[in-house]
Amino acid sequence: MRVYRVTRNEGVGRAYPCATEVPPPFWADGLALSRSWFAENLGKYVEGFHVENGEGEVVGHIYWAPSERALVPYRIEEGAAYVYCEWVQRGHQGRGYMREVFGAFVEYLRGKKCKGVLVDGTEIEGYMHYRHFEKRGFRVICEADGGRLMYLPLSQERIEVEPIEARISKREGLPVEVLVIGSQFCPVGASAVLAIRRVAGEFEGKVVVKEVAGGREAIERYGVADGIFVNGEARFFGPVREEQVREVLREAIGSAKVQT
Repeated sequence: MRVYRVTRNEGVGRAYPCATEVPPPFWADGLALSRSWFAENLGKYVEGFHVENGEGEVVGHIYWAPSERALVPYRIEEGAAYVYCEWVQRGHQGRGYMREVFGAFVEYLRGKKCKGVLVDGTEIEGYMHYRHFEKRGFRVICEADGGRLMYLPLSQERIEVEPIEARISKREGLPVEVLVIGSQFCPVGASAVLAIRRVAGEFEGKVVVKEVAGGREAIERYGVADGIFVNGEARFFGPVREEQVREVLREAIGSAKVQT
């Protein structure tokens, strides 16, 4: 087992072991797009730690960012860290990989005098569930939309966090607008973006796709860090197949009022 910090010289090309499990998940077609995003934004909007097994295969990760640069719908005081996601491949879970990579991550942050660690714990069993973080000492500091923003103090007991209100305008009529904000960090989101690009052209001008790069400017403008919105309604949470995209777009077109 080996844990290391991802740098431009090591690990970028092997990011996202969540998408390289065997057999690979159907949304693994987004892997190349996410790795490209990761390489472009490493050191700015994303940092990472990888853990390898004895054969030198990357089997787990923690991806994070400094609080002042994290792509999340919060204004957070500087000097903390926000964890985007963590994962150990299912075939390697229960063998101490996450304990080792998380320990190395926290040790690194302590060396940088980091104030503490933030994460959005989910209600989803098996993925970023809040109970996993409670066991490590995280405590809930804010609850909203089914998620729990949690904090692990390192050098500072409390942290200032201000949620940002979403500001996505609702639309009516044709063409149906698909607004894609970010959504390339995770291969699941990247796969959905690729499916939307492929399917939207099938509707002969009745659908337009507007892609906005993820970043702090987008967060301040729209109040969300990433997401896919159809005429202003949030859609496509989690893995998405092309037929699901077609169904949603057909429904939106069918219910649209033609604007004059």
